[in-house]
Amino acid sequence: MKKVIFYCLILLSFLLTGSLIAQISIGEKLIGRILLQVESQGEAWYVNPSDLKRYYLGRPADAFEIMQKLSTGISNADLNKIPIGLIVYNDADNDNDGLSNRLEIALGTNPGKNDTDDDGYSDKLEIENNYNPFGDGLMLIDKNFANQQIGKILLQTEKSGEAWYVDPLDLKRYYLGRPADAFEIMRKLSLGITNNNLYNIVIGSIEPTPQPQSPSQVLSAAANAIRTNNKDEATSYFIPEMKKAMEHTMDFLGAENRLILGNILSGSTLSSQTENIAIFENEVYFSMGGYKIPVKFYLQKQKNDEWLLTNL
Repeated sequence: MKKVIFYCLILLSFLLTGSLIAQISIGEKLIGRILLQVESQGEAWYVNPSDLKRYYLGRPADAFEIMQKLSTGISNADLNKIPIGLIVYNDADNDNDGLSNRLEIALGTNPGKNDTDDDGYSDKLEIENNYNPFGDGLMLIDKNFANQQIGKILLQTEKSGEAWYVDPLDLKRYYLGRPADAFEIMRKLSLGITNNNLYNIVIGSIEPTPQPQSPSQVLSAAANAIRTNNKDEATSYFIPEMKKAMEHTMDFLGAENRLILGNILSGSTLSSQTENIAIFENEVYFSMGGYKIPVKFYLQKQKNDEWLLTNL
């Protein structure tokens, strides 16, 4: 009888071990993939290479936030070792070269000129074939390094925090410029998966970003978003009527001017506040004329008790 129990325990151990291996192997097999539940409502999940857990992507804004929070910093030199992947973004393309303006700004090519280095080949054609769009020769691609970044989301730490997704299939990096761009990546590079296989991958979760509550916190958060060139976050602190103007402002300003604007906002002091309106004041110094101009920023309390900026 003892032998029977002993062999049963051994058999159970093998079964449990086999089950665990199956769970690990499917997570490893799908490392870094974006998965769509084909037997449900097409819910999207991202298998994080760091912990092999699946993270629910939800709406475009949710997907963008998760992709940012699960990202890894990378230098420009290392990022340039990974070939560039191209998809069609629903975005402006001033030079009609097939590369959106946002992508070209992230890459450093000229969004107003379809052949940045004037060598007779368009920027898109050179990128598609791993040629340098800034000069002669091939891009310095390192396939071994690219393979080490499989499925990762990378943030440019030496630029403005641009995000890229390294597709596990072609080992190319795809630009995650806006929530809408992240959604396009999710849609076009995803893999269908059955519920049975999906359920073998452990669910992961991230801590939600705390939302600023007071007018001062909103002003500070908006200033930081502007300084770090996080356009989507920056516009979220403005009333709907101001969002387009804020987007254009962020597109127009360079890194130095974004820093100045952010500092003006964060350096403002509360001058008056009622139940629904808060006013902050500062002075902008113009060195060319040697004079200061007073500026005011107004925040208005919304129906959901959220404070939003009404001017810039």
